[in-house]
Amino acid sequence: MKRIFIFGALALLLAGCSSQLDQIRPKDKISSAAVNEADLSKLTNGILNRMESLTVSFWCDGDYLGENFTAGPGFDYADVHGEIVSSSSSWAKSRWQTGFVAIMHINELLKSANSASAESAATLQAKGTAYFCRAYVYYELVSRFGGVPILTEPSMGVVPISPEADVWAQIIADLHEAEKYLDSVSNVYRPSDEACWALLSKAYLWTGDKAKAIEYADKLINSKFVLSKTSNEFAGMFVAGQSSKEIIFALANKRSSSFLRIFEKMNDTDASFNYSMAEELRTDLFADKNGTGDIRKDPTYNPAFPVRIIKFPNGGQNMGQFIANEDPSASPIMVFRLADAYLTKAEAQGASAGLATMKTFMESRYASVNLPSSMGDKEFQNLVLDENNREFYAEGRRWFDIKRTKRTDLYKTWNGRDHLLYWPIPQDEIDLVGKEAYPQNPGY
Repeated sequence: MKRIFIFGALALLLAGCSSQLDQIRPKDKISSAAVNEADLSKLTNGILNRMESLTVSFWCDGDYLGENFTAGPGFDYADVHGEIVSSSSSWAKSRWQTGFVAIMHINELLKSANSASAESAATLQAKGTAYFCRAYVYYELVSRFGGVPILTEPSMGVVPISPEADVWAQIIADLHEAEKYLDSVSNVYRPSDEACWALLSKAYLWTGDKAKAIEYADKLINSKFVLSKTSNEFAGMFVAGQSSKEIIFALANKRSSSFLRIFEKMNDTDASFNYSMAEELRTDLFADKNGTGDIRKDPTYNPAFPVRIIKFPNGGQNMGQFIANEDPSASPIMVFRLADAYLTKAEAQGASAGLATMKTFMESRYASVNLPSSMGDKEFQNLVLDENNREFYAEGRRWFDIKRTKRTDLYKTWNGRDHLLYWPIPQDEIDLVGKEAYPQNPGY
């Protein structure tokens, strides 16, 4: 099945979240119109379950392509950017298809919620979750591919690729629509108004609307969230059973089977993991530059165990783990935290106003901060990019930060291939619908 064809029944959605729908009969198929109020909560849980799988499958892209990784004990590669040089790239095809399958299921949830007879709490949560998750998936797609098809309802027709600007506009519209149905955060594992603000601030930053990016970042900075100030607090955000006042939105990752273990990519107990920290970063990433005593250093990397990235503790003993993790299979999947708001705001403000924002942020991350009274634009951008990499190392951000800021000079093996900032449209999808509907991105 090619992912652009969207079916009117919920059969595939039910197959993807059968554990949440154990009371529905028949289990193999149910039309959207037949879904009742009692079913909506289970369907909503199924979508969040799917978001967990999607997020983990996309997780390492930004660090791998951002040259943050070298080969771990179970992997080997030469040119990291070679993963996306061809229109037959398995990476591009996998992300495209995973994204559009998720959108298909989200649109079915929204259709079911819109068919509900009453605006119950379950209906409102279903609608808010659907709009938020659709925006989230499109954010992942547009930041890789640029223009993609915009699907807002189930359809069996071919939907042509829309311009990149239209996709960003759809993301922003969906987030504002989600706000109508969601409430202020009471459970960080559910979409909330604050989760919408976090994604809105990022979307506006990508589109160049700096004033809006600052506005929504400030809504988070001025809310009840609090930056972590110790290494234990920082490390605890990635450990099962912990709580943190910094987390805005995470995915719960509570499963009885089909476990999602991020640590297996970079810190597995059987020493067959794919990724280790790039060798130059082992001394450079947390080097004292604009401050000393970085609280993120010890929870991220232990030089006594140079092949392991310990940010996602695996529970194993004698492997250089900074913090205990009694149930690593249930570790939360971090999506947004307060650091996002500070770093987004600072980038949008630029050097003149952003330096004060950076100082406030860094005072929570360092024992001592030493920033100059002023910085040039590029020097300040270097500071923000460095802090982003320290903060979100191994969380899939680096490549996207470099793309957004057009700082390909920071790559060591880029060789002028700027067209790679837009991933190729998968050739299989072009062959299915034709070049007129799916024009290939330049350079492929």
